[in-house]
Amino acid sequence: MGLLDDKQVGSVSWYDALIELSKVHGHSDLRSFVLSCASEDRDLALRAYNCLSWLGLKEHAPVSKPNSMVQSFCDVLQQHLQFEDGERDMVLMHHNIKAAFDDGNVETHSCSLQLFGNEQMTAMCKTVGYTAAIGTKLILEGGITNKGLLLPTSKDVYVPALELLEKEGIIFDESMHIENIHDEAV
Repeated sequence: MGLLDDKQVGSVSWYDALIELSKVHGHSDLRSFVLSCASEDRDLALRAYNCLSWLGLKEHAPVSKPNSMVQSFCDVLQQHLQFEDGERDMVLMHHNIKAAFDDGNVETHSCSLQLFGNEQMTAMCKTVGYTAAIGTKLILEGGITNKGLLLPTSKDVYVPALELLEKEGIIFDESMHIENIHDEAV
């Protein structure tokens, strides 16, 4: 839609800014512009249009930083999406990976994480920040010696990282289930 562009807004109010964005993208009105941005998916367009209303962007509310669309939009998001007293976030992650073997065994490896934020730190901050910090620590202290772009799929990366994450309270619940497709058919 252009709300994340680092360009001058060109308008004093959010309503005027959205109308201007509509015109720049070849639309005469906001509804057709939102529908186009939603790839003609009417349900998605309705949700997006309602979201613009909820954020107050269809009103003549002033744009906070006329020199930057993205900074002004971030101000709106920060105003509407910040936690209220007593609210906290939660990170949920779950993976199931199945592997079939020639002997008929099928292994299902499951990994789950549920982490809540608190008054000191959000769960998102913990999971992203600690992971980045631990990766940096392992590289700087010689725990990871490989060079270049590394994936966390090799044991020399994920084992020490998971151990350090556990010390920070980020603990994954892991399990494995084995079944034999030949036994089930009998």
